[in-house]
Amino acid sequence: MTHSLHRRGTIENLKDDYVVLVTPAVGINHHDSKEKLKKILDKIFELGPNNIGSYETGTIYSGATIEQIKEQLSETPRVRCCFDDREKVRELVKYIKESGCGLSVTLSGLIDDVKGMASELDITPHSINLSLGSFGKTDKLPDYGVLEFVTMCGHGMISGNLVEKLIDDVKKGKKSIKKAAELIAQPCVCGIFNTKRAEQLLQKYIDNKL
Repeated sequence: MTHSLHRRGTIENLKDDYVVLVTPAVGINHHDSKEKLKKILDKIFELGPNNIGSYETGTIYSGATIEQIKEQLSETPRVRCCFDDREKVRELVKYIKESGCGLSVTLSGLIDDVKGMASELDITPHSINLSLGSFGKTDKLPDYGVLEFVTMCGHGMISGNLVEKLIDDVKKGKKSIKKAAELIAQPCVCGIFNTKRAEQLLQKYIDNKL
């Protein structure tokens, strides 16, 4: 899941940022995967995700409900979600492993933490992808502070201008930190934008009067 690899930030502000993708192998076991994914979705909502969504319905921040996400799974269904709690992610991966559902699980996070979690659950990763950074005309990129927000949507659906506007609104007291984070999250249709982390990133503009 390379679109979740390029999140910019520090070890400190990325340590509670986990993206989970659960997907069948198209043409091999996707035909009977909907009911399996519905059970996994129930477990995800029981645990309390930070964000979740799908191309078919949008995300919980754009108004989609768990029932809509479950009922509108596509013919080649997949689940994408985000957590800000390590133990919740660990419990989810453990549940999927023990279910024997035969579906692929991709977990994105800080490499040492993800490898440690796999070891704890006696899982040998099939493969590991690492981001090597940005190349080319990097001077055309937004400021690093903006990149910390927009790279949480790996498909590039969040505008740097939107982030700058909402940072300014927070600094001027026009928007609460929580509301600004939710508004930034809305364009990310697959549900991997971590609103809790966004709130923490926005808080520094108040604490440090940037």
